[in-house]
Amino acid sequence: MRAVVLGGGIAGVFTAYFLRRLGFRVVGIGGRLQYPLARLVLTLSMPYEDDVELARRSLEIYSELAEVEGVTSVDILPEGVDLSRLRIPHEVVDTVEGVRLRPGEIAVISRDYLVPVRRVVAELRRELGFIKAHGRLKVVGDAAHVIVNGGRVAGDIVVLAAGHMNRQLAQEAGINLPLVPYDCYAVICLARRRLWNYSIGDYVLGWYGRPAVPPLYIIGNGCGRYCGGVPRGYASRLARLVSQRVGRVIPLAVRAGHCEVGPHGGPLYGKHPHVKNLYVIGGLDGYGGMVGPALAERLAALISGRGFDDAYRLERYADAAAFDPCSIVERHDWRLALKTQYLNTQDAGPRVKKARENGTGFLSRPPDVY
Repeated sequence: MRAVVLGGGIAGVFTAYFLRRLGFRVVGIGGRLQYPLARLVLTLSMPYEDDVELARRSLEIYSELAEVEGVTSVDILPEGVDLSRLRIPHEVVDTVEGVRLRPGEIAVISRDYLVPVRRVVAELRRELGFIKAHGRLKVVGDAAHVIVNGGRVAGDIVVLAAGHMNRQLAQEAGINLPLVPYDCYAVICLARRRLWNYSIGDYVLGWYGRPAVPPLYIIGNGCGRYCGGVPRGYASRLARLVSQRVGRVIPLAVRAGHCEVGPHGGPLYGKHPHVKNLYVIGGLDGYGGMVGPALAERLAALISGRGFDDAYRLERYADAAAFDPCSIVERHDWRLALKTQYLNTQDAGPRVKKARENGTGFLSRPPDVY
C-alpha cells in the first residue's frame, strides 16, 4: 500500500519511518526544518502514566538512532502534592543546591534526557526521501489526496502530520479537526554554571528551563495568540521571574514558536471520521519531542490494522466544541494534577482560595507575560 505523509516534523517523519518498517510505500512531504539546534528535553516526570509510557517508549526509539544525555530533573511543587502517581525513580527534597525553595515548597529530583531531535529528524528525512516542499490537503468526495507544486499526490492512505498547520490545512480542505494552534516562547540566557546540569520545571512560579551549550540556558513559559509574535518585554520579565529561583540570568535572545493542542491538553492521533483514507496526528503541544515517536508508532500500527483505543485517539474528540488553547493545561504539566487536587480540597489555604476565584497562581497555565 502507498501512504502519503504531509508534514516533515517529528510526527510526520516518525509516522513515515514506522509505516516504511511495516511494508508501506511512503511518500513524505515536508517544508523547511524548524527545530532549534539545541537538544530537546525528554522527561518521564509527568502526572499521567499514559504519558510516561509514551515518553519511555520514545526514549527507547531515540536511543536506537542517536546518543542521548542524562540530566538532573528538578520539579518544584507545593508541599503536600499527591505524588502517588509518579511511577519513576525519584527523590523528594526541600533543598537543592543553587535553587531557592521557599517554605511550603518541595523539589522532586529525577532524571531527564537531552535528545538531538533536529539531527534525528533531518537524518530520517534524508533516509526516507522526503520531498522538501509545502503541500496542501485536498478532499474530493470522501477521499483525500495531497497537492504539491501544483501536482496531485495520491495514496491509499493520507496522513496529515503538519504540526501547527494541521487545522488550517484541514479547514482549507473543508473538514474540521479538534486541534487549535497557539504561540509559545523561549528565551536563551546566560546562566551560572550550577544550572548547566539542571532541567527545571517550576510549577509554582510557572516556568521551565533546560541546558543548551554552556554557558547558555533556555527558559520558557506561556501561551499566546497564534502568530502574534513575542510580547513586548517578555524576555526581561521572564528572566526576572527565573532569577527568583536561581540567581541572575541574562536574556540574550527570544523567539516565538508555534504549538498545537487538543481539547484534552495533549496530542491526538487516529482516523478522520468523515474521510475514508485520512489519518491525523497532532496536538503535540510543545512536547512532541517527548511523546511524538511513540505516538507515531501507534498511528502506524492503527493504519496497518493492529491499533487499539487509548486516551489519545482522535475519534474520541471529533465533535469537541471550540476552545481557547491558552485555557488548556497540558497533560504533561503537573499543574493539571495540582488543579484537580487543590480545587477539590475543602480546607484549602488562602492562596488556593484566591486561585479558585481568579485562576491565577500554580493552578492555571502561565499567561503569556508576567
